[in-house]
Amino acid sequence: MYDALRRYLEARREIPAFARKYGMKCSACHLAVPVLNQFGQAFKDNGYRMKNGTDDLRANDPAYWPLFAWLWKDYEVDVQRVGGRTVQNTGGISNGAVVLGALGSVGDKVSFRFVPIIYEDGNTVVDHGWIRYNQAFGSDWVNIKVGAAEFDLPSNPGREYNMGASRFAVLYNYSVPGSISSFSVLFGQPGVEIMGHDLGSRNRYSVNLFNTAGAPRAHCVLCSPGIFGRVTHRQEFASGFLRAVKAGVFGAYATWPVGPDTSDLKGQERLGGDVELSLGSDVLPFRATLMGITGRDDRALVPGATQDPTFNAGMLQLEYVPKLSLVFYGRLQVIRNQRQAIAGTPGDFGDQDFQLVGVRHAVELNSRFAWLLELTYWRWTIKHVAPGGANVTNHTVWLGTHLDF
Repeated sequence: MYDALRRYLEARREIPAFARKYGMKCSACHLAVPVLNQFGQAFKDNGYRMKNGTDDLRANDPAYWPLFAWLWKDYEVDVQRVGGRTVQNTGGISNGAVVLGALGSVGDKVSFRFVPIIYEDGNTVVDHGWIRYNQAFGSDWVNIKVGAAEFDLPSNPGREYNMGASRFAVLYNYSVPGSISSFSVLFGQPGVEIMGHDLGSRNRYSVNLFNTAGAPRAHCVLCSPGIFGRVTHRQEFASGFLRAVKAGVFGAYATWPVGPDTSDLKGQERLGGDVELSLGSDVLPFRATLMGITGRDDRALVPGATQDPTFNAGMLQLEYVPKLSLVFYGRLQVIRNQRQAIAGTPGDFGDQDFQLVGVRHAVELNSRFAWLLELTYWRWTIKHVAPGGANVTNHTVWLGTHLDF
């Protein structure tokens, strides 16, 4: 699971191809690469279109095609401690990867994405592949995307810092102890997304209707259906230290089959809210994001369960951008099991604590390529999961370099 998360999260980055297409600097869309500013969010919501007559491929230089590439390598040191005693200490250069993908608009009405990722160990992963019909019925409030699309999550894992690693696995990918379901809001799901927004994307919504990826399928017509939705509002201020506030709520309901007949579906719920504060400067702010999630799984998803398990989770993220090429960040995440599925299980079994600090520097950043360096440290503790009920704590130091074309 850890390797799968790494591959998935590494797959989504900034692309200088858009800067080449529109003749703009990367800072037009990015607060600090790869994090989007408000203009960049609106550009993405518009289907990667400027809507000024330059989106159609026929309006661009014949040499331009909506193609891009990524290449990355990293060095990682991992230390695992069980019950306070070091049981594993490893380090080395990890397998890197190359990405040759396609993303953007091919006309006023159509946008698309397809990103295959090829790793040095021979594995190939296809990230989100989708086709989007822009401004259905002539309105920005209705855009339709078909394929495997990422969910519109707060602090989107594909737009955050730390190139790879399991930085969001703790919060978004949490599964209650013993669950047979592999559903996660972290991973894009195959289905249909309908989203809309107003001018400048100050008010936004998205709804995903999907079949849960990876669920067994046999005796069913509509296999493992699910729904995800989110709404957000952003309020900006003309003066003062507080420059903007963005608030949102989101929720997901997914199903997973149990027993020999896959038509017997059981549900999982995830509900959450978030608040993002931009402080000090519109261009180079200090940002604070607070998010909370609560979840419930049907007891039938946990073998031997006597009650529906529930949990609560939260995150605080701080980031400071002194200049476009430099960002310092930190992230705290906690997960607390409110009710265990199996009677008699310790109440804090599987609880998790995650702390991360890091710095990212763009050595070179222009419309032709970006060269990034990043250093991150994180500590991840999972309670009572080792033999004898001991805690497991993982310490990781991660140093990576990344080239985007």
